[in-house]
Amino acid sequence: MIRTFGLALPLLLIGPAMDTQGTAPELLGLTGAASAAATSLTAFSMPQIAAPAADTSSCPTRSTIRLGPSTPPLKAVCAADGKILVNGSNAQGFVMADVITRNYGPVLRGTNVPDISIERVSATGARADPTLGLGLANVSDGIGHAVFHDLVWIGDPASPAINGDDAWGAITLKGKNADDVGTFEIRNFDFQNLFMAEGTNYRNVDGISTEKGYSGTISNGRVMNASDACLDIKGDVKVDNVYLSGCREGLKVWQSQHHGLIELGTNNYVGIIGKGSSSETRTIEIDVLIASGDPSVPLFRAEEGKVTLHIGRLVAKPGQVLRASGSYSGSDVIVDQRITS
Repeated sequence: MIRTFGLALPLLLIGPAMDTQGTAPELLGLTGAASAAATSLTAFSMPQIAAPAADTSSCPTRSTIRLGPSTPPLKAVCAADGKILVNGSNAQGFVMADVITRNYGPVLRGTNVPDISIERVSATGARADPTLGLGLANVSDGIGHAVFHDLVWIGDPASPAINGDDAWGAITLKGKNADDVGTFEIRNFDFQNLFMAEGTNYRNVDGISTEKGYSGTISNGRVMNASDACLDIKGDVKVDNVYLSGCREGLKVWQSQHHGLIELGTNNYVGIIGKGSSSETRTIEIDVLIASGDPSVPLFRAEEGKVTLHIGRLVAKPGQVLRASGSYSGSDVIVDQRITS
């Protein structure tokens, strides 16, 4: 069922077109405005991303830093052509700041890393490792309150993850056990080219992935080109001022959630997947949803149970398909106000 209320209105100003070729953004110092709440905006605004303050005149391959209880902060480092930069466990309050990697494997993998902080990190030409996978941060077993901001991760399309049964992403908050809990902030980011090789396994590489024990915010950034979801989010998560394009689906949402402003470019299968439940009807609320991509790609598909997508303001092209065929019976798309772009 699709319900639309209100009249079509003239087009509001839409932000500048996104570069779909996977180029890195200009890296600038923050002005402070980029962190403002985006729910008052009517168009996606790509934030400025603070550049790492690291000397790039020397960028050697570095030995893996073994993360542990006494590991000091990692700051002002440039590294190239390595396997993994940081790997370990049981580190309270570990800080990584002002780090540049070039043609590297994963930047950090950690278990039991409460209150981790990763800020001003740029990984370009990023490669996958056959065993360690790919990504900027892959953590599990408890994160306390984790902070991730001013981050760039641009993958090398010629070096995808192997086709296996694990899951990867630029930021992956993993784990389904009682210890896999915590809160997080992810803001001011640009993540691109997150791929798994084709094969018999599902190509499970997302832009950002969070399991249900983790709650937090994802704001002010973009994800472009991933084998699976741009954002695969469980738990109590709010998304605001993000652009999602070139993925299998822009959003994969596993429970009732409320989001601010989201812009969807052209994704390959559907814009949003809502995962339902046999025990309840779930609701995904989005204050402002801008569908700027191919209007023949359906906006929404409900799977495994009834899900209602409730959009406050939808900006979309004429002929935008709202619901995919095969969407779970009884699911709704409700639009309070539609604006034709």
